[in-house]
Amino acid sequence: MIRALSLLVFAGLVAALLLLPGVSPTYLAAMRAGDLMAVEGEALAPDGTALLDENDEVVRAPFWELLLQSDAVATEVGEDGRERKFLRLGGGDYRSTLEATDINSLDVVMKSVVRGLRAAAGDGGSKVDIPPFKKTDPEGVNLAFRVNEDTSSMTAAIGRTPFARVEAPRIAVSQLSLLPPLVAIFLAILFRRPVIALFAGVLVGSFLVRRASGATFALTDNSLVNVFDVYLAGELRDRGRTEIILFVLFMLAMVGVITRAGGIRGVMNRIAALARNARQTQIATWLMGLTVFFDDYANTILVGSTMRPLADRFKVAREKLAYIVDSTAAPVAGVSLLSTWIAFEVSTFSAQLPDAGLPASDGYAVFIQTLPFRFYCWLTLFFVGLNVFLGRDFGPMLKAEKRARSGKVLRDGATPLVGKAATEIEAQDDIEPRAATALVPLAVFVLTVLGMIVWNGAMGVGILAPAAGFPGVSLDLGAGGGFLEAATGILFAGSGNTPLMVGAMAGFVVAGAFALRRGLSGREILRASANSVRAMLIALVILYLAWMVGRTCSVLGTATYLAATLTNAIPYVVLPIALFLLAGIIAFSTGSSWSTMTILLPLVVGLSYEMGVNSTPAGVEGHVFGLSLMVICIGAVLEGAIFGDHCSPISDTTVMSSIACACDHIDHVRTQAPYAILTMSVALVVGYFPVTFLQISPWIALAAGAAVLAAVLVLRGKRAGVAPATVATEAG
Repeated sequence: MIRALSLLVFAGLVAALLLLPGVSPTYLAAMRAGDLMAVEGEALAPDGTALLDENDEVVRAPFWELLLQSDAVATEVGEDGRERKFLRLGGGDYRSTLEATDINSLDVVMKSVVRGLRAAAGDGGSKVDIPPFKKTDPEGVNLAFRVNEDTSSMTAAIGRTPFARVEAPRIAVSQLSLLPPLVAIFLAILFRRPVIALFAGVLVGSFLVRRASGATFALTDNSLVNVFDVYLAGELRDRGRTEIILFVLFMLAMVGVITRAGGIRGVMNRIAALARNARQTQIATWLMGLTVFFDDYANTILVGSTMRPLADRFKVAREKLAYIVDSTAAPVAGVSLLSTWIAFEVSTFSAQLPDAGLPASDGYAVFIQTLPFRFYCWLTLFFVGLNVFLGRDFGPMLKAEKRARSGKVLRDGATPLVGKAATEIEAQDDIEPRAATALVPLAVFVLTVLGMIVWNGAMGVGILAPAAGFPGVSLDLGAGGGFLEAATGILFAGSGNTPLMVGAMAGFVVAGAFALRRGLSGREILRASANSVRAMLIALVILYLAWMVGRTCSVLGTATYLAATLTNAIPYVVLPIALFLLAGIIAFSTGSSWSTMTILLPLVVGLSYEMGVNSTPAGVEGHVFGLSLMVICIGAVLEGAIFGDHCSPISDTTVMSSIACACDHIDHVRTQAPYAILTMSVALVVGYFPVTFLQISPWIALAAGAAVLAAVLVLRGKRAGVAPATVATEAG
């Protein structure tokens, strides 16, 4: 019944997407002009010919580097005496051999270029500021963008003197770009085999990329080959992906070692003194999820892998544990003022604030104003807490919890992402359980991660700088701005996968040292580590396949198509709801909340502000209402991205939750989705609509939303019952 209902809802979503009105190919091409920034281009001589170096070879570099090395980069000295380099943007033109278009193509192209330029320059570590495209600068760089049937090209010039050119194959964006994620999700729901489903999605995406690139279908089609030598190879070469994998491996190996050394049993004994049943164990998990607020990845792996043994002891369904872990990770990191998320979220929209008459430096202040409108995150955290305190569930989660209370934490036939070799590791018989054996390595992990983030971030924002002599750094407390801006800037500049990987390695080494001291042999340490790692090989396959689906979506322009199609002709009253749903669909389809934010938020600032000014209710000043609508819409996009990520089986954080909790991945998504959809519905109906249409206080909307969720849980939810008495006796 649940599977049939899921397929029916999915079919409705597909029908709605495929029946949407088409978008001009030139408009879609203009939106993707920024993709050329990361492509290698060639430097030009003043006469337009290729520039040669001393070896008579053409000077080549990524196009963004050629732009930021040009004379269009200027230097100014601010009031604080610091130098600032920035790129001057001139005008440009747009030419297409496809068809005439009624849009302002130049404006679309330039805004796309700015977004792509910022992304590429940021990844490349550039220190040049790139302002939003607001007006042309006579001394700035002019860009001529041309889109043909098969290629897109761009030429950069200062005045009439060209200095760089880039050309790349053009991938036409169309409705077909929706197929890879839709195929993967459909097959995952139908067969509950995520490896087969995701592989099919990658294969379809590979075929569509070849088709869009002009390749013709043949029996010797290379789409299958490209799955491995293009998409898998690309993910394997990605340093960030490798660091995530190493982080997960060392974290789980550390948990395996401290489990064998009696550390997890010691922690369980401590927690069991307070958490003596399934309900109290879930409450403890929820509280731990709120405590680890600085990063969602660390939250997921740390809380899930630590609490799983205790949850199994008290017969908590693995699906329920995965839900608690997954639904506290991103929401708490997304609204925390001291997390690796805040500066990233601010960076996605702050540069566009001049479009609303605000300086870009007001980004942090605007973010704080969005917090009352983060309905989905706040209501999710509340709903999880209420759910575990009341001990009530409904739908597939209730069925899973009833099954678990009878002694089956996994359903018959389930395929957990971590096998029995890891989950059934027990403490060595002759070792006395001690909590310190687990808590010290975990503390080393947390402190190492935070220490690296703070150190690297302080270097990144200029608070710390290399200096001669001892201690080798100089301190400048004024470099980061105000306290909030400096703190979040440090977290963002220092965040990434490297601190997580190094922290996990440090925790593993300390865990091994403690295990040796407690009497565990080196052979047993290696065996516990190997069992933990070997048991999650299928999880690594799923994680890589999810990333590969995301890569094909990026090439095909799935998110671009959705954004261009769904943002047309939306009245201001439903704009926040429409943007929330759009962000949710994009995140659901691509499996990435951060990518969704990066794509949508630069579009939202100017759109929402202008719609607010032009649709001001009676008695309200236009500028004020425009800013208010902008703040609500920014919050709606941030929330929709997290919601879509929660419901997507191809999301890396969703996969990691299944890994950490040793849960069947499809079962996790299937049981979590109804709770996420309920919370989303309340956030839209009780939150965004009355706040926008009736202009009520967001605090009233939050209180009303919490009341609705409580009523649903009390009226519809039921208790799963208690575990057998033998379990309580064992725990006691």
